Amino acid sequence: MVSTRTYITGLFRLIRWQNLLIIAAVQILLHRCIIVPLLKAAGMESQFSTGSLVLLVLAIAFIAAGGYAINDYFDRKIDRINKPEKIVIGKLIPTKHVMAWHLGFTIAGMLLGTWVSYRTSMLFLSLLFIMAGGLLWFYSTTYKKQLLLGTFIVAVMTAMVPLLVLLFEMPLLIREYGSEAATVSRPLMIWVLGFSVFAFLLNVVREIVKDAEDFEGDRAFGKRTLPVAIGMRYTKFVVAGVLMLIVLLLLLVYFLFVPDTYTLVYFMLLLILPLLLVAGIVLKSNTQKSFHTASAMLKIIMLAGILYMILVNYIVNRLI
Repeated sequence: MVSTRTYITGLFRLIRWQNLLIIAAVQILLHRCIIVPLLKAAGMESQFSTGSLVLLVLAIAFIAAGGYAINDYFDRKIDRINKPEKIVIGKLIPTKHVMAWHLGFTIAGMLLGTWVSYRTSMLFLSLLFIMAGGLLWFYSTTYKKQLLLGTFIVAVMTAMVPLLVLLFEMPLLIREYGSEAATVSRPLMIWVLGFSVFAFLLNVVREIVKDAEDFEGDRAFGKRTLPVAIGMRYTKFVVAGVLMLIVLLLLLVYFLFVPDTYTLVYFMLLLILPLLLVAGIVLKSNTQKSFHTASAMLKIIMLAGILYMILVNYIVNRLI
């Protein structure tokens, strides 16, 4: 029988509370540091209220928490091989409780998503939350076992986190400002899609690196991850190739959209050089520990990409 404190600690580890905070930061910073300043520069105001934003953040966080719970539930045998020291289910939380937490978090997220869709008079958007909850179930039970399909599902859902904020904001702007909203729609789409593409590509890389880290357990249980399917050598080249693509895209963003000194310094020190370092680590990696280091560095780079929104806020406000 575990203590209440141990149980709560295990629950926080199960739902990856740090990742949930990152999800919340993405949506809040995107709205406050990108959307609001760009609308202000165009003489408009955000129509997506703070209350609705909070509900959206909670809805996505709850659905993600449910997804993490069910993923660990179905991976518990593999995790005994890949990361026995990090096992939560059966050690800190009884196995039979995990399914209940998954259902509770997922249903709560769907209900909150439906409510925010209703209060903004866009009930059709509630389908996205229902689909997300269902997709995470099928990902954990089926899709993640298929070559690259699970990787792309996780990456697409991560890319949707910033995009959802704009999906709620734009119809409200059109409703309030009519055709005038078209003048600001293009810059909003460019910025939000930019962060979504960055999140997508970085998550594709990180999922593949995590698969490389979990190679032994995945192979033992017949999972068709990229490292298992094509071997570690070619997987390293794939990872390095995608990282180089991200670097090139960041340089294009600088030269074409924000040729700003602050952006150049930020990109070089916090994004491009770390990405090149990760590429070097992956190409030389031969141990689970080195792949784990690369995965942790990619998470930090992702956080740095999110925090770039604060710099964008400063740049835009300086031009107003």
